This record gives sequence, C-alpha cells and structure tokens, in this order.
Amino acid sequence: MSKLKELEVLLKDFYLKNSGKELDGSLCFPLKGYSFHFIGGKGGSGYQPQGYDFFDGNDHKGHPGHDIFIRDKNQDGLDDVTRKPVEAISASPGMVVSVNLDWKPSSPLRGGNYIWIYEPIKSRYYYYAHLDKTFVKVGQIVSKGDRLGTVGRTGVNAYPKKSPTHLHFVIHESINGYPKPINPYTELIQTH
Repeated sequence: MSKLKELEVLLKDFYLKNSGKELDGSLCFPLKGYSFHFIGGKGGSGYQPQGYDFFDGNDHKGHPGHDIFIRDKNQDGLDDVTRKPVEAISASPGMVVSVNLDWKPSSPLRGGNYIWIYEPIKSRYYYYAHLDKTFVKVGQIVSKGDRLGTVGRTGVNAYPKKSPTHLHFVIHESINGYPKPINPYTELIQTH
C-alpha cells in the first residue's frame, strides 16, 4: 500500500506538469449517446461493495460498480439503433495508468479488455471494463469526454450469451494510498 501511495505522488506530479488543462470536478456519462437510464438495477442497486477489496485482484467479492447496458439485443456489440459501436468516454480528466487489450475467451480475467484512469485532484481511479477496442495508452493524459474505447463482450461474465452487452464502470477513491470503491450513482444521474 505504501508503494501505491508513493506512486500516486508521482502520478499527480506528472499529470500537473503535463496536462496544462483546468480540472472540472463534475463527471460526464461514460457512454457516448447514453444516459443514467441505462444503468442496471433500480436506483443504483447494482452497486454491491460488500466483501470487495482492491488488493484481492481477480478473486474479489461483491460488485463495487455499475453495469451500464447498451442497446444490443443480438449481442453483436453494435447499438441496435445506430448500428455503430458504442464509445466509452472518459467520465473525468486524468491519466491512463493501465490498459488490457488482449483478452481471450480462455482468460480468467473478469474485466476482459479494460482501462484504468487516475484522476489526481480527487485521488480517484476510474475503471472501464468489458471493452472491445481501446484507443488510449498508458501515460496518456485524457480530458473529460475523450474517447477511450468501444463497449464489447470481453471478460469472464460479459462474454457468455446470458449476459447483456454492457460497460462495467467503477470508481475508487484513494484513502492514504488504499483504493476504496465509492458509489458514483448520484454523480452519474447528474451528468448531461
């Protein structure tokens, strides 16, 4: 944990020296052309952080985020209305700190293709999972609303046909270097 705290200091310093942009504390909705009406569960009930610990990795319990479903009845990864891929966009400014883009159906990785973004002012980590393609790389500075990737069906639970196509969206707030999940539902329903 102390290493992560040290890393956050370096990330914050790098970001502030290289971003050159003013920070806006509000979020934008992480799927282009969608709104909070597509968040699974009732009133944010999909957020279930009990038993979750960031350091448990792929073996964690709970569901510390929200699944945001796209219109994709035939599960081809395209929006049923526009017939185009649905873009995941950055809900906040920040810096890309991790990208996985080589998930295969035989992989045990729950999130499939994913992106982690660190936002240094609020000390938050944003996680975008089950992506098809990614458009960013580690170390890249992003602004709120920038394209990150397209929603796909990657990951152990998102790949099977029983699962509707969705983005798994999580926010962790770093408390003394310890990433704790927070429920962003209220912030998401206030996005435009």
